[in-house]
Amino acid sequence: MPILETWQRREEARRLYWWQPDNGSINVGDDLARVVVTSMLALHDRLLLQKKNTRHRLFAIGSVLHNAKNGDVVWGSGVNGKVAADAHTFRALDVRAVRGPLTRALLMERGLQVPSIFGDPALLMPAFYPRALLGVTTRRPYVVVPHFNEPVHKYTAHKDCLVLPTMKPLTFVRQLLEAEFVVSSSLHGVILAEAYGVPAVYLDSDNGENQFKYDDYYQGTGRPAWHAGKTVEECLSLGGNAAFDVEGIGKGLMDAFPYDLWP
Repeated sequence: MPILETWQRREEARRLYWWQPDNGSINVGDDLARVVVTSMLALHDRLLLQKKNTRHRLFAIGSVLHNAKNGDVVWGSGVNGKVAADAHTFRALDVRAVRGPLTRALLMERGLQVPSIFGDPALLMPAFYPRALLGVTTRRPYVVVPHFNEPVHKYTAHKDCLVLPTMKPLTFVRQLLEAEFVVSSSLHGVILAEAYGVPAVYLDSDNGENQFKYDDYYQGTGRPAWHAGKTVEECLSLGGNAAFDVEGIGKGLMDAFPYDLWP
């Protein structure tokens, strides 16, 4: 990575938290934080690096709140159900929105003030990168998105339909938009597909992930009842979950964005 790019990512990471794999690869769900926050700031001609306060970071996307410190700001992130409660060492956060009501309940149990503004900010991607501008023409009946931690060889039978979450965000979105249906054990495979109106279903593939974040997302979009499949074939037979008001949730998130951090 060029020196300037390395410096920029380091400085951005002092202002906005996103999880980065140690090997330097990309996990699309986490990398989306940079894309969405940068796009939100561009609406007001502001840059991520113009955030002067580097003591307190913004948490925007991902099940990453166990990494938050006192004074950090939350806009859409969630709790990771497989992380122990005592790993959350913060006592005070500035919460503007959270992924869903399960995260809200846990934060409120710790005495925090949490508004009932829900949604994963990845749902805003179509507002900044509309389908019509992405130039997708290929059509496929379905694609399968493994979780970041899953070995690809699990999906040999569907190898021609795989979309890996190690792609950069816009490349990943374009491949999702080629599909009529998305089967995904990656939460952001589901979220991005649904954001663009592509039916999707969660593949509960025993990959070690806790169901908490999926429940949190679905409940945050007003769907307490949802279905998942244990195999790709079962997912294909089940079809997608119910539609929801993507634009309404997106408006709530946009209205709650902490522009005051960039005076």
